[in-house]
Order: sequence, then C-alpha cells, then structure tokens
Amino acid sequence: MKYLTPYRIAAGILVLFCLGHTAGGMLAQKSLGAESDTVFDAMKAVHFNFNGASCTWYGFWFAFGLTASIFLLLSALLAWKLDKVAAENWPVVSTIAWMLLACHVANAALSWAYFFTGAGILATIVAILLAVGALQKQSQLQAPSR
Repeated sequence: MKYLTPYRIAAGILVLFCLGHTAGGMLAQKSLGAESDTVFDAMKAVHFNFNGASCTWYGFWFAFGLTASIFLLLSALLAWKLDKVAAENWPVVSTIAWMLLACHVANAALSWAYFFTGAGILATIVAILLAVGALQKQSQLQAPSR
C-alpha cells in the first residue's frame, strides 16, 4: 500500500473538503430559516465605504469563504508534493511541512469552535495525517542508511 501514504490521503481529503466547502457552502446558498435569510439579505443589501470601495458584509463573507477554498486546494497540492520529497531533500522543505501542519491544527481548532462537527472531524483528520506524514519523513531522514 505504498500509494496510500498519510500525505496522499490528506491531499485527497483536502480536495474533498475544498469541493464540499466551495460547492456546498459557498455556491449553494440554501435557506437556513427566515431569521437567517433576513440576516443574509441584509448582508447583501447594506453597502458601506471601506478604504474607498463600496463593500457589503456579504462580499467579505463570500470572498473570505473562497479564500478558504483556495487555502484548502493549495494545502492539497502541498501535501501531494511533500509526499514525493526524497529523504535527503527533506531538510529543505521540512519547515514548509511543519508550517502547513500548524495551519491545519489552527484550522481544526477554528472548525470545532465555529463550524459544525463534520468540518471539525475532517480538519482534525487532515492535521493528524499531516503530522504522521511529516514524522515519517523526519524518521526516514534520521534512519541510518545501509
């Protein structure tokens, strides 16, 4: 099962997370009830000037949501690429791997605090897989060569 590595599994989950977040959360904006719809409509209707631009809270929400989708997609690409790094090259990219892990630990904490259980579970699984992948790569570097 050399094809199912922690980094590759994390990359696959991150792609699914991105698709679910983008298609299910950002683009399929279904009603969550009358009170929620009222707030959402107000977010779209109320314009304000921010640094010389006419903005809405909906615009901020939508743009930040798509930014999160881009982060998830970039994370998937990085995880996939980190899987392919040879042990002798690990020191060059290890900081990237550990910072990616730190970002996803923070993402998991935010998901549990502000979103729903599914997002928290996925984010936690991704963080665990990134940690296992980085630790495996680190141990390959430290293993004596034969």
